[in-house]
Amino acid sequence: MRYFTYLAEQAFKTSATGERLFYRGGPWSRPFIIPDADTEQRLFKKQTWIFRILLGGLIVGQPFLFILRPEVVHQPYGFLVYFFVVMLVYWFIGRVVLATDLRGLQRARAPLRPRSFYGQKAQRHSRGRLVLGLTGSLILMATGAWMLRSGANQAIGILCVGFGGLCAVAWGYALYLKSQIEDVPEEPDENRHAEQ
Repeated sequence: MRYFTYLAEQAFKTSATGERLFYRGGPWSRPFIIPDADTEQRLFKKQTWIFRILLGGLIVGQPFLFILRPEVVHQPYGFLVYFFVVMLVYWFIGRVVLATDLRGLQRARAPLRPRSFYGQKAQRHSRGRLVLGLTGSLILMATGAWMLRSGANQAIGILCVGFGGLCAVAWGYALYLKSQIEDVPEEPDENRHAEQ
């Protein structure tokens, strides 16, 4: 599915000197320098499959989990444990699957500046798609705020407000940069990575 390749593409950026970079963490982490196109293609394929397996499993399995174990949704600590386990599994699988490819790669001295990181996101997306991402983030925040006010699961509400807020800042900043910057290195991932 195009959705999973889109998610995988977000980990690849271009430095001001033209080096291709792979982000294993978020925009604050020090990226790996990709030495050649073959290495990038291997990393891209593996990153795509990590998302396909983990997110696909969550999308299919999560409703059954919530039906069989409703305390995960209704008890704050149950949801926090569930969320922590999901993040731990994602980190562990990514570390194991990518270990052989990343072991010999150099790390950049520092991550890209936010203006460059999100500027490349702005160049990749149309203004309409950026607005859609910002709107979705604000809806997630509003849902979390509603949950907190209605007395629903506080942990889920806090997570929705916090995560939605971070996403809103990221999408909003990219939208701002869309009309402000012209000199950010291009991010041609959609042409660089063949459909997997």
